[in-house]
Amino acid sequence: MRVQKTSPSLNGSSAFPEVSGQQIEAARYAVLRRLAPCLRHHMVRPLQPIGLIYGVMQHKLSAANPDLQSVREEADKINGFARAALDECNDMSTWLAPEPGVLTGVDAGIRECVGLLATMLHFCGFRLDNEVDEMPVQVQRDAVRMVLSAALLALTDSMTEPASLLITAVASQAEVAVSLQVSPAGEGQVDRYDDSYRKLVWDDVQALAAAEHVRLSRQERLVTLRFAVETAPVH
Repeated sequence: MRVQKTSPSLNGSSAFPEVSGQQIEAARYAVLRRLAPCLRHHMVRPLQPIGLIYGVMQHKLSAANPDLQSVREEADKINGFARAALDECNDMSTWLAPEPGVLTGVDAGIRECVGLLATMLHFCGFRLDNEVDEMPVQVQRDAVRMVLSAALLALTDSMTEPASLLITAVASQAEVAVSLQVSPAGEGQVDRYDDSYRKLVWDDVQALAAAEHVRLSRQERLVTLRFAVETAPVH
């Protein structure tokens, strides 16, 4: 299978050379491989308080006259965190096996990607500033996940000094333009997270954009991703 990918010309406009299915899958794997530590952290995060709660329960039960109502409340907390962990694992699994046609509010999709990547990128020397407020438009969830994550990783992988990335969005009736504006810090150095895997490059972003029908434009410090607006209601 071959599809067309967007490729920036010298003036920043988009041409459409072809990209193979193998290139798309390689780019998708590269993004997921780089996101693996972030996905793992989000899956186990709701489980972390359970050990502490267990210690509290054990202490209360060791009392001469344990307060069973209080113990039940602690047990309810464990149940709540376990359910949250299950929901988180189910959600994270959809990154590996996307559900076709699932929509998301563009603001929610951007928040999800920023939430996954912000901490890791912060330790590398990059700050993500998400200025996208609630927007009453929806897009394909997997398109936002894959293309935005790939763009953020490719941009930061290409930088040699710390920087801030400002994320904004403007919606029209047909599409949402998500802009990534890079502002170098002017000092300091990048502390790369070494997961023994390759950097993301712009070809990866282009391949995923072609697969997800996202239009790209790129200038020196500005990348714009254009997602088609979907009309089905968000549930």
